[in-house]
Amino acid sequence: MAQQKITFGGVDILRFLAAVLVMVYHYGFWVWAYRDGISARATGGVPAQPGIGAWVGSGWVGVEIFFVISGFVIAFSAEKSTPLRFFEARVKRLAPAVWICAPVTAVLLLAIGLSWPTDAAVRLVRTGLFVPYGPWVDSVYWTLGIEIAFYAIVWVLLRLGRFHLMETVAIVIGLVSTLFWCLYYPLGWADFAETRLLQLTLVHHGCFFAVGVLLWLMRFKALTASRLAFCLLFLGGGVLQIASSVDVHSIKVDAVMPYAPPILIFLVAIALMAWSLRLDLSWSGWRRIGLMTYPLYLIHDVVGAAMLGAMVRAGVPYLVSMAVVGATMIAASWLVATEAEPRIRLLLDHTVFRYRLKPA
Repeated sequence: MAQQKITFGGVDILRFLAAVLVMVYHYGFWVWAYRDGISARATGGVPAQPGIGAWVGSGWVGVEIFFVISGFVIAFSAEKSTPLRFFEARVKRLAPAVWICAPVTAVLLLAIGLSWPTDAAVRLVRTGLFVPYGPWVDSVYWTLGIEIAFYAIVWVLLRLGRFHLMETVAIVIGLVSTLFWCLYYPLGWADFAETRLLQLTLVHHGCFFAVGVLLWLMRFKALTASRLAFCLLFLGGGVLQIASSVDVHSIKVDAVMPYAPPILIFLVAIALMAWSLRLDLSWSGWRRIGLMTYPLYLIHDVVGAAMLGAMVRAGVPYLVSMAVVGATMIAASWLVATEAEPRIRLLLDHTVFRYRLKPA
């Protein structure tokens, strides 16, 4: 059980930086490059910033980094867990931030005229219930269904008493995903690039979760040649998935996007993550920073974009507006993580998970 007392400061730092990458990408590129997006419409229109976009246009790869971190963290936390404890932990980790951030986004959409009461209510209910298909109050919620799909696989292994098969299952998931991306370009499967069913069955992103599981195995079990080989293979699959995402972004923004920056960012991030697992970064503050990541990811897009648009229209320089809005969103995420989420979790403890409060 000593493993459960270990903290991963490096992983928490990387998780936070990945969320900041996504946020800066949205504010510095996506809100003006993709005019049809919800965040672009929330700004009310901002001028193009090609000088900024040149260096932030690859920040979306932070999502792929999230998936690798999830593979590692979930495998680590589930090993000594039970099906019930694992389910409870996932609900208390996912639900509170959504139930706090989604209503804020829905109210803002109503306030700025991008939704109407019935539409906002439907989107809010679908988001709050974690319906895996849109519409949601914000497009960023697309990742939650994928995360939950991976959690479900881990829960099934726990329920069957077969968690020792986690490595085998992760390798199978990684192989299926990597095979798909190896065939993607030769067979011309561009029409499957954003197929939701393939996302929810982990065909698209399974290679990232598998890398995370293998990093856990190599850190806590043994560094073997086969595990390292599979890890490198699945990283290759991840690189192909990132390349396909570059193609999708290029089509959406009607401009040629470079392949090298997002691939390099991703590979460097995973290398830093693997290196950090050997460091003693046990300061509790890193954990708090890591906990801010999830609400920051959920709340920054529409809410921050609306603030950004208002500031730019008021004459505030674009970079200054980005910095102010980014700092505001980080502060808001800190309040959600430290003040609001614990209260929702306490409410869950006294209602849904009340059984834990009863004396043995």
